Amino acid sequence: MKKILRVDMSKLKATAEKAAEEMKHMGGRWLTDHIVCDEVDPLCNPLGPNNKVVFAPGIVTGTSAPSSGRISVGGKSPLTGGIKEANAGTPFSQKIARLGYKAIVIEGLPEEKKFWLLKIDGDGTEFLPADEWAGRGLYEVFPLLFDKF
Repeated sequence: MKKILRVDMSKLKATAEKAAEEMKHMGGRWLTDHIVCDEVDPLCNPLGPNNKVVFAPGIVTGTSAPSSGRISVGGKSPLTGGIKEANAGTPFSQKIARLGYKAIVIEGLPEEKKFWLLKIDGDGTEFLPADEWAGRGLYEVFPLLFDKF
């Protein structure tokens, strides 16, 4: 059973739900666009609480298919106001696909201006404070996160 992980930042709550049957053969850009088109008001503020950011591995990501470690990240673009998607190769996509997720949908905004990490593993999810890493560069933060996790 493939799942969608919905992350509600306004409640700091993550819940997994069974992916709809119509999503059976969707992945990557197709899935990010489908979710955004169906669930996001086209007139909403792209930087407001009604937009969603969708992370979706490709349809064969998580399998032994060569070069399949791709992920698409999509949402309503602040630049164009339309749906925009970016694609990357990363081990992250393989890991979430192997956990059984077709997509991770980030919705809402935290009530307080704080930063959070979402830890996802086979036992579930956990929100961890991330203020100490906010505003710092990748080359500075990556070794610290790697040591901690």
